Amino acid sequence: MNDDEAAYEAVGHEINRPDPARWRAMTLDDDRVQQTYRVLGQLVKNTQVALTAHKSALSGYQGTRAGYRAANAEYQDWKSRTVHFLGCLNARRRELEDRVRWLRQGHALDRVSGDLRALAKAVADHRDAIRSECGRQATTADRLLWARLDVLSSVSSRTIEPDWTTV
Repeated sequence: MNDDEAAYEAVGHEINRPDPARWRAMTLDDDRVQQTYRVLGQLVKNTQVALTAHKSALSGYQGTRAGYRAANAEYQDWKSRTVHFLGCLNARRRELEDRVRWLRQGHALDRVSGDLRALAKAVADHRDAIRSECGRQATTADRLLWARLDVLSSVSSRTIEPDWTTV
């Protein structure tokens, strides 16, 4: 059994028999949160497909009236439990949405931050080169560029990340 299959099974158990310790383990670190969120999404899709398939099977029922009534009663009972299960899946998924969104944005921000650091280093190197050259005066464009670097540096030093362990 691979990791996603195990997660799929664990999520199913969690929905059917909630256990705070298991849920905490499934959402403790960033990788587990993303995996749990992904598996919840797969379960939502699979459950919706099952609902559609069962409804279609009932609408195509060919048999006696009594048989149809029995099949419909069985379907309604199954549908009621399945809709409840689907609601629980969606509720758990909503619990993780903000954190997953933040994690996804964080990865994008990491890439952008790396690019900005490289650019900032290039601008700082340019400033150092201009200042070290004898007789070379900084232009207005140079000074504006360096001012932007200073603003960028002060903003990046104030970045605050949320602490998800207290949520």
